[in-house]
Amino acid sequence: MGLFINRDEELAFLESEYAKDSSSLVIIYGRRRVGKTELALKFRAKKPSVYYLSQKFNLEQQVEDFLEKASLQLSIYQPKITKWDEALKFIAQQIKGKPVIIIDEVPYLIEGSNATMSSFQSAWDLHLKDANAMVILLGSSIGMMENEVLGYKSPLYGRRTGQIKVQPLKFAHVTHFFPEKNAEEMVQIYGCLGGVPAYLNKFNQNLSFIDNVNENILQRATFLYDEATFLLKEELRTPTNYELILEAISKGKRRISEISDETGILIQNLPKYLRVLINLGFVTKEWAVVLKKSRDIKTGSIYALADNFMNFWYTFVYPVRSILEINRNSVVSRIVTTYDQYLGRIFEGIAKQYLIDLNIAGKLPFAFERIGRQWGKIPGKQKGMNTYEIDIVALNENSKDIMFVECKWQTLTADNTRRIFEDLKEKSTYVRWNNEERKEYFAVVARKIESKSKLRDEGMTVFDLDDISA
Repeated sequence: MGLFINRDEELAFLESEYAKDSSSLVIIYGRRRVGKTELALKFRAKKPSVYYLSQKFNLEQQVEDFLEKASLQLSIYQPKITKWDEALKFIAQQIKGKPVIIIDEVPYLIEGSNATMSSFQSAWDLHLKDANAMVILLGSSIGMMENEVLGYKSPLYGRRTGQIKVQPLKFAHVTHFFPEKNAEEMVQIYGCLGGVPAYLNKFNQNLSFIDNVNENILQRATFLYDEATFLLKEELRTPTNYELILEAISKGKRRISEISDETGILIQNLPKYLRVLINLGFVTKEWAVVLKKSRDIKTGSIYALADNFMNFWYTFVYPVRSILEINRNSVVSRIVTTYDQYLGRIFEGIAKQYLIDLNIAGKLPFAFERIGRQWGKIPGKQKGMNTYEIDIVALNENSKDIMFVECKWQTLTADNTRRIFEDLKEKSTYVRWNNEERKEYFAVVARKIESKSKLRDEGMTVFDLDDISA
C-alpha cells in the first residue's frame, strides 16, 4: 500500500517556489524513512526534471555518475564533463521548460569529497541562480545537513531560498494508513511505529497488532527486524555506546547521571553521544515548562526517546534478541503483558498533539505559547516522596493563563476522574509561576471516560480517545 499523507503544506511551498520567475534552491531534510524522497518525487511529477540518488564516490566519480543517470532520464548522450558546476549547467540547459534538478542523499556526496559543497556553490553562483531553475537537495543525516549544507560555515550558506524539515506524521494522520482499525488499535500501532510512512506500510491491515509485530518485527528476515541497528550503523562508525544509551533511556533512565550508572559510560563523555542522538532525531532533551531558577536549565533536564520505533525496539526487542532465536513466543507474551503500561507515555504524546491541534483551532479557553511536562521538588518537603510530576502543562506568559493536564491510558469512571482532578489541583500548587495573578485550568485526557457528558456539565474539561480520533 503506497500512501502520501499530510504533506500538503510542504507541496504547496514547493509549488510556490516553482511558480516564481527566478531560481530556487530548496533543502529538504529529516530522519530516514520519513518520506522526503516521496515528497520530492510527488512534486516532480509532470515537471521537466531529473532525479539523482547520490553515491559515496570521489568528486570526479560523483559527476560522472550524476551525468550518466541524468542523461538516461533525458535520453541524451552523456557528455565528458568532470566538474559539478559544468555538469549542473549542462543538464539544466538540456531540460525544456523550467528545470527541476533533485539530488537525493547529499551527505553521501559530502562523505565522498569535502569539496562537493564548494562545487555546488560555484554551480549556483555562476550558472543556476540566474537560469530560472529549481534545485532541490535532500538528506537524511540531520546533523550533516544542518552543519554542512544549512550551517553558517557551509559554502551554500545564505543561498537557499527555502528549507523543509520533514517530520514524522502525527497520530491523527497515521490513522489514514489503517482505515479499518479502531482507535485503540491505532494507538498500539503508533506506539510501535510512530509516524514513519515506510514502517506503517509494512503492517498488514488485516492482522492484529501483536500478529503484525510477530510477523514484521520479530522475525529475522523482515525489513523491520534489523532496522534500528541499520539506522545507527548507517550514521555511526561505532554504534555500541549509542545502543547502550538508547536502551537505558527506554528503561526510564532519563537523567544523565542515571544513564551513566546504567551504561557505565563516564558522565563527562555522555553529552557528546547524546548530542549525536538528538541530531539524528532519536532522542530529545526536555526541561520542565516552568523553571524555578535559571540554573535549572542545566541541572533540570531529562532525556527521552523521540522516535517511537526506536523506543519500541530498545524496550521490547533489543534486550531479548538472543531469546528470539530460541523462544519467540515468550517475547510475544512479554509484549502482550506489558504493552499497555508502555503505552502510557505514548498516550501523553498523543494528548499533547491533540491539545496543540485544539490550540491552533482556537478551541481551548486560552491560546497557549508553551507546552510540555512539568516536574520538580515539593516545596517545604524534605524527606520521602518529595518530588512531583504533571504530564502536561500549557501556559501563556502574557495573559498569565495556565492549564494542568493529567493523562491516563485507562478507562476512568466518573469518580476516578473527579479524584484525578483533585490530585491534579493539589500538584498544581507546587508550580511556582505567577501565583498571585495566574488563571488556572485543569483537564484530564484518558483512553475512555465514563459519564463524560455529566462531568462536562459539572464544569470539568475532559477528553478521551473518542474525541481525539474524531
